[in-house]
Amino acid sequence: MGTGTGASAVAVVAHPGKVEREDCSAIVRKFAGEREVLWFGTTAESPGTEQAREALARGARCVIAAGGDGTVRAVAQALVGTGVPLGILPLGTGNLLARNLALPLTDMRTMADVAIRGKERSIDVGRVSAWDEHGQQTLVNEAFCVIAGLGFDAIMVESTDPALKARLGWAAYLLSGLANLKGPRVQGKLTVDGEENEVVARSIMVGNCGLLPAGLTLIPDATLDDGHLDIALCDTRAGLAGWASLAAKVALQGLGYRVPPVGPGILLHRTGMHVHLAAEDRHPLQLDGELVGYAQAFETRIEPGSLVVRTAR
Repeated sequence: MGTGTGASAVAVVAHPGKVEREDCSAIVRKFAGEREVLWFGTTAESPGTEQAREALARGARCVIAAGGDGTVRAVAQALVGTGVPLGILPLGTGNLLARNLALPLTDMRTMADVAIRGKERSIDVGRVSAWDEHGQQTLVNEAFCVIAGLGFDAIMVESTDPALKARLGWAAYLLSGLANLKGPRVQGKLTVDGEENEVVARSIMVGNCGLLPAGLTLIPDATLDDGHLDIALCDTRAGLAGWASLAAKVALQGLGYRVPPVGPGILLHRTGMHVHLAAEDRHPLQLDGELVGYAQAFETRIEPGSLVVRTAR
């Protein structure tokens, strides 16, 4: 970790497996100018939230998350409501928030320039609380910036081989998905802003934004600053035909087409401020592409404009 404190310091919270400290810190110092650069490394037990909080306590006025979606989400958790901007060096597999912010994804110098000197934008943040099959609360107001998902999408995240992900990138998730096409459906009661409905779906996803890698758009109307959550219910019927229909609909959405929620592959969208799901069984739960455990019930709410991020000018 860095030493010293400066009222205008720039802090870097970095995943050691994603970035070389010496090279990264040299580039950050170039754009930080006279400001002190504080460096914090993450660990499996402490993925970035505590490091970001320490950076704030030591006077940082910009905190950069250098790593994948898990690091970005952990740092964002500490910065929500502080007004201190989040800079992102997107060095992971999905880089979901960076894609939805249209941040540069390849050149480290350009990424650092935007993270330190970019335009500030206020975005919404979702909050998740979850309960296990015994009614014990396992998550309390956990932040997410992109998507919270229960069911098939979380199964893909859980079963993807890390070594394969390192070699193939996002495509490793697709292979994991193909191996789990016969996974269980989520059944239960979904309540959106007080309106309750019985649901059966492969995945129930609550999104703050909707762009995925490879040009795919899961939720076409979701934007990071619209002040509400977007719910996507994905289900399949008739085996492989259902999955093919669902994949085609997601691809068509990425091209700007509107798809009806009918046929063997169903993609149904809803919006709201508060979402609660009570499922009949427990299922894996993911936040921003990172598995956070298993849940039988969860609720989400939106905090409009609560996180400041740096974007391209």
